Amino acid sequence: MATTTEVRDLGAKSLQALYTLYLFTKSDTILVVVPSLIVAMVAAGPADLVTVFHALLWMELHLLAFNIKNQTIGIEEDKLCKPHRPFASGRVSLEYALLMYIIAVAVAVSFSFYHGLQLLSLTYFLGTTAYNEFGLAKSLILKSPMGAWGYMCYCWGPTYIIGGHQPLSTTSVHGIAASVVIFALTGHAQDFRDRSGDAVMGRKTIPLAFPQWVSRGYLITAMAGLTYGLSKRWSPPPVVAGVFALLCLITAIKFSLKRTEEDDRKSFRWYELWLICAHLLPVFERRQAWNID
Repeated sequence: MATTTEVRDLGAKSLQALYTLYLFTKSDTILVVVPSLIVAMVAAGPADLVTVFHALLWMELHLLAFNIKNQTIGIEEDKLCKPHRPFASGRVSLEYALLMYIIAVAVAVSFSFYHGLQLLSLTYFLGTTAYNEFGLAKSLILKSPMGAWGYMCYCWGPTYIIGGHQPLSTTSVHGIAASVVIFALTGHAQDFRDRSGDAVMGRKTIPLAFPQWVSRGYLITAMAGLTYGLSKRWSPPPVVAGVFALLCLITAIKFSLKRTEEDDRKSFRWYELWLICAHLLPVFERRQAWNID
């Protein structure tokens, strides 16, 4: 029979292992996990906690598998920009990377079979393999579209699960499409804060390939256009539309006037608030289906 000390040690080790897995995806919590889950919950309607947990777990498993492989390639970059990550910090040895990746992919695909999402998983892992191992992450033209494709998968899977495995509604499809367009046009907002790391890795990101006034101007113009277009599409109340526009304005000012990498990390937090607000907008169309006045 296990002693109290052994049980306590086992519990502590289990928590440590879970925390280590969390560190692989920590940087994507606000940028990927929160917006994708918001799209799923808003677009597919209310769901019980178990179903929401399944949706979150599906997304985290796929994100974890991607990050394990991605972070084995970008250790030098992570040491500069994201030293908390397990491989960069030495918390996990690189010798376990391949085994961890294989297990993560196997579990993610198995869970997809359970939910009837195996084709989505297959296309997702084909895309992440091309991104990580065939150089698409370094492509100026393909980096953002590939990221948008991943975003689509992160939204589609949870939406399908929360929607009870039913075909996606028009609102759901439009919500996911909006998320894809947002990331395709503004995803390079995250690259301003990682310029030194991307330069080390030889990546051709928009902030490195173009003058600052061009890359920042493009981001601001895209955000302004999306703010207007999404407000027209989802018709939020004037107060909400005003808050959405204000977040866009603050983000634009921050990125325009503050240009060091540390400043860009702070500006990116405002971008993330704008991003979350953008993903909440479909609720004003869905509330009619929920009979909310």
